Amino acid sequence: MVDISEVAENIYMIDNRLYSIPEFGSTYLLDEDRKALVDPGPATSASVVLDGIRQAGFRPEDIAYIIVTHIHLDHAGGAGVLLRDMPRARVVVHHRGARHLVDPSKLISSVIETQGEQAMVRNGPVVAIEESTVQSVFDGDTLKLGDGQVLSVIDAPGHVSHELCIFESRNRGVFVGDAVGNFVAGRGILVPITPPSSFDLELYVSTLQRLMKLDAAIIYFSHFGTSRRVKEELEMAAKELRDREAIVNEAASEDALDRAAERIIAHARRQLEPIREEMPSLYDYWADASIPMSAAGHMKYYRERHNA
Repeated sequence: MVDISEVAENIYMIDNRLYSIPEFGSTYLLDEDRKALVDPGPATSASVVLDGIRQAGFRPEDIAYIIVTHIHLDHAGGAGVLLRDMPRARVVVHHRGARHLVDPSKLISSVIETQGEQAMVRNGPVVAIEESTVQSVFDGDTLKLGDGQVLSVIDAPGHVSHELCIFESRNRGVFVGDAVGNFVAGRGILVPITPPSSFDLELYVSTLQRLMKLDAAIIYFSHFGTSRRVKEELEMAAKELRDREAIVNEAASEDALDRAAERIIAHARRQLEPIREEMPSLYDYWADASIPMSAAGHMKYYRERHNA
């Protein structure tokens, strides 16, 4: 049985078992006149997502939109595979990322270069998507799924330049992808993810500030779950970014900039201690993969900004 739950009116969350880790990847199913999926996950999660759709009482072929918050494989890599079971669906993506869904060769090369061949084993095959099936969207664009549900696109750079968030009108909720961070409900854990490819601290904070102005009632995290403490979660993410920047500045003042990444890693791992024993597979992936990558991203940003 797939872990699926209705987290808001007409919105179901499927645990897509990202990289075979429970409570790591959320795929959202919107049950409206025109049905939509948000962040389908990688190809290795496709069968779980399909089973979740059926378990909720729907048919994959009824999906009208597959919406990806950005083109990283853990969010968008499975879209091409899922289209085989969703022949009428269009894939909605930030206009900066659209070409990489049509021709994913550079995306795949980048993943291999930065994460190694094993990353492609974790994610599975990336199937190119016909250009006519890809719908590029811009800030302010809308998608009407039904009389009670309109989705509004929000440009959300910071994590990456091709990130978007989606505000849904029925529940006043916002799908945030990786624009806010990795979340563990009930543990007070929210860890921003800052990859070296295009992390920008100022843009990240600006996106968080823009999300605060939405007056949203619920956040739908892609990693993982939901929260109705919207203001608190957004403020926590901003504080964490400021704390990391302070760590780097302190290291620089001590002429120890080469040790700043190590200090960021230690700081972030301490935050994860509450789940170390209870959720060991999730802890290990965050501690050994996500956090070192984020530290590298923050340092790349800092060095470029300060010519250090």
